[in-house]
Amino acid sequence: MIPSRKTVFAVPGKERGLKGPQAVFYAAGYMGIAMVMQVVVTWVIYFYAPPPEAARQASLSAAAIGGIMGIGRLVDAVTDPLVGAWSDNTRSRWGRRLPFIFFGGLPLSASFIFLWRPPLPYPSVQNFFFALFVISAFFFFYTVVTCPFLALLPEVAKSRQERLFLASLLAFFYIAGLAIAMIGSALLIERFGFADMGLVIGLLALLSLCCPLAVVREKGQDGATAFSFRESLAYSLRNRPFVAYICCQPFFWFGFHLVLMGLPYIIVTVVGLEEQKAGLVLAGSLGVALLSFPLVNYLARLKGKKATFTGVMVFAGIVVSLLPTIGLWPLPLSPQWQAYILVGLAGTPLAGLFILPNAIMADITDYDEALTGRRREAFYYGVQGFVVKMTVGLCALFLGFLLEGLGYAGERPLGVLVIGPLAGIFLFAGTLLFARYPAGE
Repeated sequence: MIPSRKTVFAVPGKERGLKGPQAVFYAAGYMGIAMVMQVVVTWVIYFYAPPPEAARQASLSAAAIGGIMGIGRLVDAVTDPLVGAWSDNTRSRWGRRLPFIFFGGLPLSASFIFLWRPPLPYPSVQNFFFALFVISAFFFFYTVVTCPFLALLPEVAKSRQERLFLASLLAFFYIAGLAIAMIGSALLIERFGFADMGLVIGLLALLSLCCPLAVVREKGQDGATAFSFRESLAYSLRNRPFVAYICCQPFFWFGFHLVLMGLPYIIVTVVGLEEQKAGLVLAGSLGVALLSFPLVNYLARLKGKKATFTGVMVFAGIVVSLLPTIGLWPLPLSPQWQAYILVGLAGTPLAGLFILPNAIMADITDYDEALTGRRREAFYYGVQGFVVKMTVGLCALFLGFLLEGLGYAGERPLGVLVIGPLAGIFLFAGTLLFARYPAGE
């Protein structure tokens, strides 16, 4: 018998999870995860296929690197639910999650560092296969680390209030990682170049991943018979809140990453600034996001997570749809300041996007325990990862061909101009689908 909708948000037990500094150290691991991924998402296509205005030799065509990113995301997506099931079924003295973080952290950092060192300084077959191998390795080890890391959240935070607090901490360190990725990477690129930037960011990420290993001690498992991959998938598809939630995720993440991957092109082609300014423009949005954390938490407690998430996504859709208007406002403001204002307005939706999905997923895994009698957090995060990463891979492929087909230079900018409106369409579509998620909390 499937539990009633009222049990979706019930949290078992009254024991408390991580406290104070322990919670901070656990959440700090998310900073390293955010750093490496955001640098890759923001800079890889641009690094291998810069626009003519950058006055830098390309290593691959935009279509080639877009295709490689799509393949890397496919590898990542396919392994995500497999890693989740593997982690859920692992029995070790370290627990089910920590071994993956420990053994995956070093190769994740190494693949990120090598990514910015192609063998030849011009387009070549060697560069193609080098990028294909290193990017695929990066995304695989990113899954090995991230899926078990996030699966710890429902275990170390028990009550609804604790989960919102820990999800907010995760969001804080995620934004800290984004700030380092966008601002720090831009400054490092300007001063030292892409290769040295990769070395510094890669080592910082490895240090960050050591933080949860220092404080988290997983509980022993009950030794119950593990579910096969097929059984885990079948039970997950019976979880109606999860199905409703996962169906809208591709639309949110396609729109979000379309803007992030296209931001350097928007800054150079539309705004007319240097490539390094992309990180500084996003910094304003991240600052607004940090200031919006208390507001998002308050609204989630007052109106519920569903209503709050719906509202911030509608607002995000409106903001990104206006990106082509930068430089056209009938105001005495430079295009740079118009970019700061418009991208800064996206800060509140970013806060909601960083906080609420992790808290919602923790609720969904509680509902799964009522269905199955097992805790299978990693499989759910793995399925979510599969859906999201397939979406982002398709987004990278789409962006590469969009820029090649419609243009991304100053005299042919249509491919860049349509990025914002297309992203807005996907965000609005995701919001409509999210209406099917149960509202009771």
